[in-house]
Amino acid sequence: MRPIRFVFLVLTLALLPMTAQAEKEPSKALKFFYRTGLKIDKYLLTGVDTNYITLPEHCWKLALNNGESGVNAAYRIWLDVGTPADLMMRNKPSIQIGFNAGYRGFGFGYSWDVLSAYSTNWNISLGGKGLGISFRRQVTTNLTGKVLINEKEDPDPTLIDKGDMRIATTSLSAWYALNASHYSHNAAIKQSYIQRKPAGSILLSLAYMSYEIGVQDSSKFVQDEDMHYLINGMTKMITRQVAVGVGYGINYTPNHGKVLLHAAAFMQVVCYSVNHVSYILPDSVYLPGEPQYVIHPYKPVHVTGNMRAAVSWEINEWVHLSAWAQAEHLSFEAVDQQLSAFKIRSWNWQANLTIGVRFGAGEKRVRKALGDEEYNTLRTPYQPHPGKLPKWLREYFFSSSL
Repeated sequence: MRPIRFVFLVLTLALLPMTAQAEKEPSKALKFFYRTGLKIDKYLLTGVDTNYITLPEHCWKLALNNGESGVNAAYRIWLDVGTPADLMMRNKPSIQIGFNAGYRGFGFGYSWDVLSAYSTNWNISLGGKGLGISFRRQVTTNLTGKVLINEKEDPDPTLIDKGDMRIATTSLSAWYALNASHYSHNAAIKQSYIQRKPAGSILLSLAYMSYEIGVQDSSKFVQDEDMHYLINGMTKMITRQVAVGVGYGINYTPNHGKVLLHAAAFMQVVCYSVNHVSYILPDSVYLPGEPQYVIHPYKPVHVTGNMRAAVSWEINEWVHLSAWAQAEHLSFEAVDQQLSAFKIRSWNWQANLTIGVRFGAGEKRVRKALGDEEYNTLRTPYQPHPGKLPKWLREYFFSSSL
């Protein structure tokens, strides 16, 4: 036994320097990624009070979500004086499942209807400190509804079945939090920050929305007299709007970021709006290509809004849960001699439950690989920046805490 123990001891002593060297000197590529990550973290924390806002321990995130997104749409056209025709639609209840992946403030998500495959929804987001940008595209043919002539006096309304019509919503929005040093909108939306103390902020927003509705089979609706009157031969209508807005967001956490309650509401002023229409000629021959008619609203400037609520739970440094819901409103009203007068009223909404997993090198590993001196140099502590607004104005409108 003694010779065997002696050989084992010699081999152990021989391997110890190699093991220590491997731990002491990580690869150049790994160091490069660590340094790049620290520089990104330094940028994301510059100008932020880390007593209120901090970054999660791990930078990468993969999440699964399920929920529902839908639309309630109402169109009204006056065929003649006192005879309105109404098209009312909503999406059928469906279960959607999807995923989100991201690094810090950048994320990509996609979800689909697992029951009928009639709906898809994907989004891209980019956010850091006080600024955020979000792009979202939602398409659904999971719509049911009816067409009524002269409201409830129609004894035999035209019914719309699932797959008859298609609604596609595209939105691009940007927002900025004026109290970005203490309040993080991204902590509630994407969990890319952690709100450690309660805070609120005034929010400025700029948004673009494209709302497209069209028939899937134009010949079916041409043959239906009520539907043909309602759409006046139209097969597709696209409403585009640009809005600027102001709102307020609140983040409340009773336990230093373990649980976060969030609410936000925006009042938006639509400053640009236009409607493009494609239609069928009287001989029922569909003309593909560019829209044949452009309609401008009766009131070019009007007020609309949207709202959002969320709750998230940081189970530990790797796993978090979140649930959120939001609703957006779109309206359009025009008076036209050829297409008659018409109105559009629509609510677009989403609700989701998400479980996310964070991964990547933590602070201890990065600090050990680069050393304390380099780590501290690359990720400097918070340096407060005095505001330019008068103190009384800053404290009244942009209070750092609730």
